[in-house]
Amino acid sequence: MNLESLKLKNFRGYAQEITIPISNLTAFIGKNDAGKSTILEALEIFFNNKIVVCEREDLSINADNNHIEISCVFNDFPAEIVIDAAAPTTLAAEYLLNASNKLEIKKVFPATAAKPKEKIFIVCNHPSAAKANDLMDLKRAELRQRADDLGIVANTYNRNVNSSIREAIWQHIGTLNLVPTELLIDKEDSKKVYNAIENYLPIYALFQSDRQSNDEDKEVTDPMKIAVQQALQELEVELEYIKTQVRNKAIETANRTLAKLKEMAPDLAEELIPEFRTDPKFDTQFKLTIKSEDDIPINKRGSGVRRLILLNFFRAEAEKRRLGNVGDRIIYAFEEPETSQHPNHQEMLIRAFIELSNAPRTQIILTTHTPALAGLLPLPSLRFINKLVATRTIELGTDEVFQKIADTLGLLPDPISKTAKALLLVEGKSDVSFVNHTSQVLKDANLITHTFSEKEIAIVPIGGCGNLKHWRTLQLAEQFNIPWCILLDSDIGTPEQAINTAAVSELQAIGIKAYVTRKREPENYIHLSVLGLATGNPLVYSETDDAKLLISNATITKKDAVLDRFWPNMTAALIREVETYYNGTERYEFTEMFSDFISVC
Repeated sequence: MNLESLKLKNFRGYAQEITIPISNLTAFIGKNDAGKSTILEALEIFFNNKIVVCEREDLSINADNNHIEISCVFNDFPAEIVIDAAAPTTLAAEYLLNASNKLEIKKVFPATAAKPKEKIFIVCNHPSAAKANDLMDLKRAELRQRADDLGIVANTYNRNVNSSIREAIWQHIGTLNLVPTELLIDKEDSKKVYNAIENYLPIYALFQSDRQSNDEDKEVTDPMKIAVQQALQELEVELEYIKTQVRNKAIETANRTLAKLKEMAPDLAEELIPEFRTDPKFDTQFKLTIKSEDDIPINKRGSGVRRLILLNFFRAEAEKRRLGNVGDRIIYAFEEPETSQHPNHQEMLIRAFIELSNAPRTQIILTTHTPALAGLLPLPSLRFINKLVATRTIELGTDEVFQKIADTLGLLPDPISKTAKALLLVEGKSDVSFVNHTSQVLKDANLITHTFSEKEIAIVPIGGCGNLKHWRTLQLAEQFNIPWCILLDSDIGTPEQAINTAAVSELQAIGIKAYVTRKREPENYIHLSVLGLATGNPLVYSETDDAKLLISNATITKKDAVLDRFWPNMTAALIREVETYYNGTERYEFTEMFSDFISVC
């Protein structure tokens, strides 16, 4: 299931009910004490109630009653759920979806105890007609009796399946008068339904910025616990088989015991039934940790090192999920990921988050204060929290909101020469070197008329299209009244491909000179001859391979340094070889693309 929105009421600074939209990547921006961490912790309470536990003191001082309410709205819920064995039903058939046909689960915590105990409700459009409004609370015998009282013919439905009996009753009554209802999950099939739904809820993993440093430091243990959880999910079929075998053999032993008991006390034996009360908790049986070579626990290292491990956990997850090797849906919530990190690592981390958010069944929620980091985030992901006197507002999606975010963070565009006559926007700093070298070599070979510097076209790295830094840079272009164009990686073969292609198509439709590379990224154009590899080295890569990674491994070069190291060795002949493609006739990608860019002036 996919988390679509969060609703809060009477929780800390959120006294009045507020709906907070959640997307695949969501970043909360706001001043200190605006309520960013509150949102992440509310979700932790909803999903786990462990790292952060709901307390009486969480009740808002401006609350109109003593009930803390945390609700989550989901889409992409299971097509079928099983309540009765081998008798699937649907949430829609059970009238358990809200007015928007979404699954809405509300947890209410009465702030009358130090540690309030939750009450769970499904908020839905549910029948209100007499004899149709309480069916989820009835036992099977009561459902059968209700059907009989209504005169429903027994052979028209399955009397051994509760959902079939309910369906027959609802169809018989006809006019159900559906009304918004908060269905309390505390009886019979309502509990079974929720237990089934729970199996589909995402894993929620919260990483906080303020942590105690001890032998069980969560900065290290949390990702390792998630690794165990994901491993167990991927082995769910095998584990279910083991549980079934253990259950069967144990019950068999219990039945043999009862058979012997029946010989001595028949009446007592008749009253006893063997039953497993709870399933085993495999995740508590596995402990995974990381130690350095000299056997020093990682939690004894500096906070920067610990967070660096966390950073690379997310980078590894991004790679795994991008390749499609994923388990169930997961939500990563990361408070101030820039904490204790070098600026270069911050940028790598945010790129990993963006990659992760584009992977299947993955959502990312962040809070941040850092302009450089926030500047790389896609505009649709940004949520500005505005703290008013007695309430909070969540704003998104308009130039006015982006301006507030930029002003709050102090985000400025990269300095651009006042003599610039146009802008060419590229993704990263290495792309600046790539474009400059390519244009110089092509111009020297008389394949294009000018370099970008000769045309006074400033090349500006923005991290991608449609992020806050991009928006800020375009503001500057408008201020100077100069044209702009853009070159993006196609990221062909990855989830980002569709995003980049769509962005370029939209820009081209309004007359902007915009292109994506035909191959995955500039590294895929590096000619093998410039890598200095030993004769017979089997390195090859296609247009869609992660050439950056393959070259990095083969040449012992940092991934982010591959383009800067090897592209300057590309001659005009080599560039012509790698840029050539066929589209009815022989075409030259960069020669044609750069000629078009240069014509903007």
